[in-house]
Amino acid sequence: MSSLEDTRGNLVVAHETAHQWWGDLVVWKGYRDQWIIEALAEYSSLMQLESQDPAKFRAVLESYQDKLFQKNKDGMPLMDAGPVTLGIRLSCSPFPVGYEAISYGRGTWLFHMLRTMMRDAESKKTGHRASSRENLDEPFLRGLRKLRERYQGKSISTRDVLRVFEEELPPSLWYEGRKSLDWFYNGWINGTAIPRLELHDVKYVERDGSTRISGTIRQSEAPEDLVTLVPVYGTVGGKSMLLGQVFADGPETVFHLTSSMGVRKAVLDPNRTLLARTR
Repeated sequence: MSSLEDTRGNLVVAHETAHQWWGDLVVWKGYRDQWIIEALAEYSSLMQLESQDPAKFRAVLESYQDKLFQKNKDGMPLMDAGPVTLGIRLSCSPFPVGYEAISYGRGTWLFHMLRTMMRDAESKKTGHRASSRENLDEPFLRGLRKLRERYQGKSISTRDVLRVFEEELPPSLWYEGRKSLDWFYNGWINGTAIPRLELHDVKYVERDGSTRISGTIRQSEAPEDLVTLVPVYGTVGGKSMLLGQVFADGPETVFHLTSSMGVRKAVLDPNRTLLARTR
């Protein structure tokens, strides 16, 4: 086997062990919710891998995205089989492996996006003073604990999962002022797009001891109503720092951020936390 195949093979035990919680202690409500169990078990195993070997963790995630771009005999990418909420109906004659690729692959990416957008918000709130990544991950981990405690011995729906994570949303993640993940459900969970994100027209203005950064995020190869929470980073003294998170709403979104003096380069999602095309 290749190195990547070997890595994925080694995840099987952790994945199946995670089913003690996601699949046995907590079960899915209907076929449209089965993806939750497989994606959570897979992402649990990947979180363990990340703690041991971040490079392999990244390689596995990237392989899941690459799989979604693979085309069938008719030239259609696998991502077009449908959203995670189609469940086993994703596997059909045009896409025989649709269920596995989307429930495990896209589904795992969806939980990674939830975790990292909460981590970025926590990082900004604490001013990067958190003592460890685990502290930054606490809102996501708290959500997982609530899921387990609240629904053990019960079945859960996709909406149930989102309602639990909504309880952990800080104000900076409230889209249009609402403490809701409806935008994530409509565009990402119940959608199929992998958008292309590009940064344009960036300007830097130094004023009153700070740098004001403005620019435009262009989002293409996606529905016009897709909303994506995009982390924007800047380079200061050779180091990368999070400037802020911007809701990219539709084809073009103008943003304004403020940071310390000396920011001269802005970049979108350099850590590849989004299921998106940024290069």
